[in-house]
Amino acid sequence: MKQSPSVKKSVRCSSCRSREVVIIANVKIAVIDEDIVVRDFIVSALMYSVNRDVMAFDDGFDAWVHFEESGFPDMIVADVNLQEIDGLTLLDKVKQASPKTIFILFSDSPENEVLARKQGADAFIAKPFGVNELFNLVQTFVVEGGMSEDRPAMP
Repeated sequence: MKQSPSVKKSVRCSSCRSREVVIIANVKIAVIDEDIVVRDFIVSALMYSVNRDVMAFDDGFDAWVHFEESGFPDMIVADVNLQEIDGLTLLDKVKQASPKTIFILFSDSPENEVLARKQGADAFIAKPFGVNELFNLVQTFVVEGGMSEDRPAMP
């Protein structure tokens, strides 16, 4: 799956790896979480946004197989605690195969934020989180459908 052409645009986000955002039309987002309530909340919130193609997966293995077969989305929002392939392992695999894919991890365990940042997550959301936190992160990386091409390392 080819990612769309882009244009840089500056934004601010203290919890994000990127300070530059690039415009892409019809961004594709994958949401991965075993908890159907959390997964449906995130999918519904993202689908409410304009120009979003949102896919949902309940485990890291099924998501990885889909990405390998059908191409990588522009953005992945995943729980750290997943069966078969956990969120941190999936992060490593995705970043090796598709470095431009934005990867946002979430967890209810604070120590996972440090691990996520060390392993190259573009952002981290602590559970519980609200729709505004999710929208702010997506807005940071997706401005009218955009992603960053050359993101500096997350502080």
